[in-house]
Amino acid sequence: MGGDYVLIGWLVLDATQSSSWVGIAFALYYLPNIIFGIIGGGIADRFPRRGLLQGLDFGAAGLIILFSVLFVNQTPQAPLVLALTLVLGSLRAIKNPVRLALAYDFAGRQQATRALSGISVASRIGMLIGAIAIGVLTDRFGVAVALILMALMHTAAAGALTGIRSRNQRVAADNTPLWQNLSDYVREFRVNRVLLMLVLVTAGIELFGTSYTSALPELATSRLALRADGLGLMHAAQASGGLLIGLLLFAVSPQKRRTRIYGICVLLLGISIITLGHVSDIPTVLLTLAVVSAMISAWDILTQSMMQSCVPNHLRGRSMGAWMFAIGSSPLGQLEMGFLVTAIGIGPALYLNGFGVLLVILIAFTATPVLRKL
Repeated sequence: MGGDYVLIGWLVLDATQSSSWVGIAFALYYLPNIIFGIIGGGIADRFPRRGLLQGLDFGAAGLIILFSVLFVNQTPQAPLVLALTLVLGSLRAIKNPVRLALAYDFAGRQQATRALSGISVASRIGMLIGAIAIGVLTDRFGVAVALILMALMHTAAAGALTGIRSRNQRVAADNTPLWQNLSDYVREFRVNRVLLMLVLVTAGIELFGTSYTSALPELATSRLALRADGLGLMHAAQASGGLLIGLLLFAVSPQKRRTRIYGICVLLLGISIITLGHVSDIPTVLLTLAVVSAMISAWDILTQSMMQSCVPNHLRGRSMGAWMFAIGSSPLGQLEMGFLVTAIGIGPALYLNGFGVLLVILIAFTATPVLRKL
């Protein structure tokens, strides 16, 4: 996954010489979350999850190898690069609900938050290492070699799951036809107000709370007078905040008052984004970015845990599909932030998005009292 971000940005810019196309490519990368998130959740409940995850990893390895062959025979052109982008985004959208539901299977309800925190920490470390490795390989040996390494990592991940069994009672696969499987999905939304509200809050936070990243280049250059290395330092500050909160939740693993912690994290996120619109010295900006990233990570982990806890076992894969669908609003947030920064300036744009985050969580807790007791 770390390689995805490096290859998409680098190859699209190299092929088009346009930053606008880079933005379009990343929107294309996240688009499958909306299209395949729901379907991926249904598949996660339809088949035994460990075997399904292995099959998806082997399939991903095969597709990536195919693209590596294509890149050996020709220089990267925009249509081929965009096709790779769409394939990688689709693989993540289908695989993630299965992965998150399987983690819950292994850990059980009492340790679900700890398990999901561990996945968050491991993913961030892996993405950091992967981004560096894929960047070096692409620069020195070409795209094809970098893609081969990505395929090997998928194969290794599939092999690592061999023989693993849950200590908890195995969750039976839902063998109903897929169309009926998805129909049960819709029915659950109609009766499960908590799940519906968590999905709506997730979409709202993705729209207003994570879109601040589109403002960081402007913040670095115009307000802090930094160059590319300074922007890298800002991203490193975010990574450190996300890792620290992931480790904390892994160690503490809160079982009670999760909703209270969830609400506090979202409130602090909104306040931190507003603060980011005001501060103008480098140390305070870095600290604020670390807090913003930490609150997003904690909110993400708790959302995944709460969504799976509020549905019957046979719907947990589909609840993670709903989460994937909800985070599909992220491209809209990036476009919205970019437009606001251009139209009214970086400070007011961050203020408005911070207040948007606060408004989302206040409406959610007001409209759904039962959410406070989850």
